[in-house]
Amino acid sequence: MPVEAMSRASASFWANAEANYTYLQYGPAIGSDEFLEEVSTFLSQEYGDSVEKDCLALTSGASQSFANILSLFTTKSTKIIVEDPAYFLALNVLEDHGFSKQDFISVPSEVTGFNVDYLEHILRKESARFEQADSAFHKFSYLLYFVPTFSNPTGRTTLLHKRERLIQLAREFDILIMCDDVYQMLPLIDGHKVPERLIAIDRAGRTGVGNVISNNSFSKIMAPGLRLGWIEASPVLVSLLSKSGLMNSGGSPNHIVSGLVATALKSGDVKQHLEMLKKVYSERMNALYDFLRDNLPHGVELEERPLGGFFIWITLPDKHDAFLIQQASSQGLEYNGRILKKQKMSYAPGRIFSSNRYGNCIRLSFAFYSKEKLLDGARRLCELLTEALAQ
Repeated sequence: MPVEAMSRASASFWANAEANYTYLQYGPAIGSDEFLEEVSTFLSQEYGDSVEKDCLALTSGASQSFANILSLFTTKSTKIIVEDPAYFLALNVLEDHGFSKQDFISVPSEVTGFNVDYLEHILRKESARFEQADSAFHKFSYLLYFVPTFSNPTGRTTLLHKRERLIQLAREFDILIMCDDVYQMLPLIDGHKVPERLIAIDRAGRTGVGNVISNNSFSKIMAPGLRLGWIEASPVLVSLLSKSGLMNSGGSPNHIVSGLVATALKSGDVKQHLEMLKKVYSERMNALYDFLRDNLPHGVELEERPLGGFFIWITLPDKHDAFLIQQASSQGLEYNGRILKKQKMSYAPGRIFSSNRYGNCIRLSFAFYSKEKLLDGARRLCELLTEALAQ
């Protein structure tokens, strides 16, 4: 956690109380000019791409921002598209807004990321009978939610040519692409170049409101307790957000913290902390991956080494259920004809990331625990799976 960085930012910020006391008032709905300027500069440097201030808006984090986007740009008739598997809490947010998982257009993921061919086939089959939303009210016919870079849960990244085709489809079929870009700045392999962002591809040929919103957060690059993030979108979409009741009812959603983070951005502390995180996460990821590669039992598939992000994806043989294994192990109960040794261990079973698939999969995160604890957990996991999968 960036305790020292935030302490320095706080001391510096309140040392200039004569200028900054206004941060105790309601702030501008999309964030102060100072905050947006600092974020614009930081992102332009990190992405190697010009990110203009008028394309940015402050949020109180990616999850609440996603909820706002759904409220403003969808209707009950909007069709939801998700990559399968998908981040389980995003699926919950969609259900909170009245969209049923059973009605989602679920696009199976590939090693190379989003399956654009599959989506195009579905869209062309549906287009003849699907009524387009009224663009006068800036509601979209479709909303696609996915994590294009270092995906949650698989860690996969959608390749550039697929991203370009997605933008073409979005323009043709009136799709709003909601990119969960929270891992974009976390490549963990030296020399790995992350594909161009969808928002940048959309910007290059944009007409009108655009078809992409990049949703991001300081949770993954600083600290989740800040509850601070940003969206990047066309100036038209940002303007619509700024005029909405959701954004205007209380002014800036996190005004004081945005002032502290702007100070940390200006001093270079955010950049320094991000570089430290990438080094630590890379070390943890490689240690965990190498242990799993060498010790997982026969028949268990390990996804390719992650190039970034937080996650490692494991696939068990088809007949097995990762949730039931975890449940049996936590209580010392029977699975696959034998009583499993009681283990103190946790992982995310694949079934939570999909409406009806991936029950035989496991997501592991290497972001929270130390390398030593990760390796201890990996040892227990390998012992458990060896026991549970034994014939």
